[in-house]
Amino acid sequence: MKSVPEPSDVRVIAVRLTNWVGDTIMNTPFLTRLRETFKEARIVAYGRTNVIPLLQHHPDVDEVVPIDDRTPQGRGAALKHLRSLRADLGFALPNSLNSALFLWRGRVRNRIGYNRDARRLLLTHPIPLRPQDLGVHEVRYYMRLLSPWGVTGTVTPQLSLHLTNDELVGMTKWLADHGAPVGTPVIGVNPAAFYGTAKRWLPERYAEVARRLATTQDAKVFVTGLPTERDVAQAVCDAGGSAFHNAAGEMKLRELMAFIAHCSLYLTNDSGAMHVAAALNTPLVAVFGSTDWVTTAPYTENARIVRSETECAPCLLRDCPIDHRCMTGVTVDMVLDAASALLRAGH
Repeated sequence: MKSVPEPSDVRVIAVRLTNWVGDTIMNTPFLTRLRETFKEARIVAYGRTNVIPLLQHHPDVDEVVPIDDRTPQGRGAALKHLRSLRADLGFALPNSLNSALFLWRGRVRNRIGYNRDARRLLLTHPIPLRPQDLGVHEVRYYMRLLSPWGVTGTVTPQLSLHLTNDELVGMTKWLADHGAPVGTPVIGVNPAAFYGTAKRWLPERYAEVARRLATTQDAKVFVTGLPTERDVAQAVCDAGGSAFHNAAGEMKLRELMAFIAHCSLYLTNDSGAMHVAAALNTPLVAVFGSTDWVTTAPYTENARIVRSETECAPCLLRDCPIDHRCMTGVTVDMVLDAASALLRAGH
């Protein structure tokens, strides 16, 4: 394998981001180290339309380009843009064959990615996949793609998202209009998860935890989620009472980011919103069941993970084929104790 280019010889870098909100947020420490390593290079990030808003106004990226992969025209537009860059260096962060093919078809000179999913010939510098790479946090997994330049994951930057002052002020007004004027503690609850029902703790238990915390904190509770998750959010509100507002479907991604930045506490399943809270250093309690709490935990010290030890977790399934014991085993008191400890630590 030929040697990698020296940082001083790299003018333009293309990065193919991962495809989901949480995964893309876990790409941000990689982007920080990339910027530090290639100080003079222009960094252009490509990603699906659902993740591109995350990196708007981000200091470690010079341009974000959407890949509308629903149509050949959308995919072609992103490819045309990549070819126009004449990029010296490219990174395929997803493990897919398509991500490496995108860099190859985009005529990127030096193409870096893990040697997996039958894409070795599409990469000029395939990074060997070692057994120990599969058991580490995803943040460190992506970081290893910079190892040819001597970058290690021993001291890893934090997750990072950036909001404008206008976005924060706009959310302050939105909260005031919805019963939470300045000075009112705000508790966010995220009872759904896009991947599937196996990741979801019980709505009535979320409601009980949030209700008790709202009473002691004199807080307003907002239940977040996608438009398709409004029924789940409403179940929490119905069980919670008058201090609850169903905000599912009322916010776009960057508005959700601004909302989470205002929260005193965020209660959530393993989800993209969980990683948003981690990146914004919002105190959060994350309930884990079917997913891997080692590789996808919120990458922040301002979080508590709550889970019930079961022989079948993590199964990584979308829907539980048995009795959902990994979630039913998590009690209200377990989550309430974690939230209370986190709030005490913050004071």
